[in-house]
Amino acid sequence: MNELGLVLEILIAVLISSAISRFIPKVSTPLVQIALGIIWYCIPGLPKFTIDSELFMVLFIAPLLFLEARNVPRREVASNLGLSLSLAVGLVLLSLLVSGVTLHVLWPAVPLAAALALGATLGPTDAVAVSALGKEANITNRQLNILKGESLFNDAASIVAFQWATTVALGATFYPLRFVGSIGTSFVIGIGIGACIGVLSNRLVFLLRRVHLENTTMRIGIEILIPFAAYLCGELAHVSGVLAVVTAGLVITFHRYGVGSDIARTNLVSNSVWQFIEFSLNGAVFVLLGIELPQALRSSWINPNVDTRMLLLAIAVLTVVTLLLRFIWMAVMLRTAKDLTTGKRRKMTPKRWRSAAVMTFGGPKGTISLALAFTLPYAIDLSTHIPLREALLFIVAGYIVVSLLLANIMLPLLAPADDDDQGLAYAHVQVEMLRRTLAKIAELDTPQNHAELQVILHSYTDRIERVRQAVPKERMIRENAVRADVLQWEREWLTEYVHAHPEDAPAAQPLLERIELSLSHLDAASFSRTKARITHRPHVHPLARNLLIRCRALWHASSAKSEQTHRIQRRLFEEAIAYLRTLVVGDIDNAETIARLIGEYRGALATLMPPAKGLGLATLPSIQGIDELRMRAFRLELETIRDMLGDDELTRAQAKMLRQNVYLMQADAAL
Repeated sequence: MNELGLVLEILIAVLISSAISRFIPKVSTPLVQIALGIIWYCIPGLPKFTIDSELFMVLFIAPLLFLEARNVPRREVASNLGLSLSLAVGLVLLSLLVSGVTLHVLWPAVPLAAALALGATLGPTDAVAVSALGKEANITNRQLNILKGESLFNDAASIVAFQWATTVALGATFYPLRFVGSIGTSFVIGIGIGACIGVLSNRLVFLLRRVHLENTTMRIGIEILIPFAAYLCGELAHVSGVLAVVTAGLVITFHRYGVGSDIARTNLVSNSVWQFIEFSLNGAVFVLLGIELPQALRSSWINPNVDTRMLLLAIAVLTVVTLLLRFIWMAVMLRTAKDLTTGKRRKMTPKRWRSAAVMTFGGPKGTISLALAFTLPYAIDLSTHIPLREALLFIVAGYIVVSLLLANIMLPLLAPADDDDQGLAYAHVQVEMLRRTLAKIAELDTPQNHAELQVILHSYTDRIERVRQAVPKERMIRENAVRADVLQWEREWLTEYVHAHPEDAPAAQPLLERIELSLSHLDAASFSRTKARITHRPHVHPLARNLLIRCRALWHASSAKSEQTHRIQRRLFEEAIAYLRTLVVGDIDNAETIARLIGEYRGALATLMPPAKGLGLATLPSIQGIDELRMRAFRLELETIRDMLGDDELTRAQAKMLRQNVYLMQADAAL
């Protein structure tokens, strides 16, 4: 019961920290959680704890690393993989040696192996803190992607090095050649085990999806089991379970593919569950740190062999040494890295020196470092006359707090976000909010309210286009990709239809030929011509015109199979509309494009219908129906703003401006 009470109280503290952080946004949430942990320690009667290092590694580090690998932007990180790996492996190992030797020389009472273990804990950068830096400072996308790649890969390198240093600190003999061979074997086999588990998980989920057995409970259960299974298999094989977890997170793809409203809802629930797990585990680690800090300080304070001033001096010296080493590494990396556009190396200019400084302070430490410090075994104290574990934990905690403070203070000074950047950030979040709202509005579509809903959807697409004028380089190629995907789906549907109804093959052949002609406009050679046609007629996409041309050509055909072709095409368009309505739920980024495509297909379908059998699309929308749907859309918009604020996807100031905009539109609609 004591353990259960401890878990519940930690979760309560995490939830309280989330509420408090809303009112003090300038104060980092981890600092609030540490403060709550200290308050906890000072309240008599609350349970204290002792941590099993192996259990802590499994329960905290494995799921956090898996989540980090699962959500990493693969394409962006892959484009800067070499630079990220130089930081994640080269800089981590060098920092381990330099910081370990520095601490051992500064405080000889700390054995070298234990000092190296501490140096390994200072290697991982915090992924959550790195992602939040873009909101506080003007950091380029390439800098952020390099730092994200570093935060992913340096976790594995640091943890493997930490495990070896801890083993040596507990009395094992160190053989350099055996160490190198074991590290290589551990990396290769650990990665292989993780890849196998990732591939098997993909096949299992895709199999369940094909036989319509995938549901939310089963999908989330499989995802949560993957990191623990990968870690356990790695440890049973006496290799790196951490590398197995990271590799499994990188290999799984079932959460990135699949269409349909059921899959989209499952993905949304899965992401929400993982967000809760991430926030809870991160928060629990910092709350535990707040509880542990007074204990560590007290143990050091009452021990005559430990000087508190030495602990503070070690924190200061290690901070200066590691930051200086990181700055030198960053400067060398920027000088030797090739420009993505020209492919040439560039000289160091004041702007590039400032970039090196930004990336130096842009690597704050966080949860993984704390988790590693907590896994220091209590047996490490047996080789010294000081409470070594508590002393090292205090040094790590102080270093983390200093790194977070420096990142929050120095980055806005080195790369301040100017007014234009704030305006662009507001435009981006507004576009994202409108896209999500549009996807929710599209789900309200019924045959009875379709005409009125099209008016509302058109108003939202117009708002998105107006906001987009403030967002630079909105790519037209994404819209073409969506349209090409629908055309390819049409081709696959027709192919399956002909296979099931071979007697209709002659009537379906003209449709297939027209689709092939439409797809030919999307190859690389004709993209520039497509762009030119879009420029001359901005309101009519070439594929939309081609859709109407297909209808008219087939409608006026004089062959005997014309009516049969019309019947197949009507069914094709009806199925395409159903497909798009499921697609709009799962593809939030392209919601406005998909909604516009639905309207185009309905318009094309209307041209294939005789006047007496029309779908009612020519019926004028009612004013009352439009007003009712508009008010529902405003409520959905406010709901989307609230959800994005709750997920920290926009700031309180941005949410306030967006809500005020909705209130003004509601007032105008009422008038």
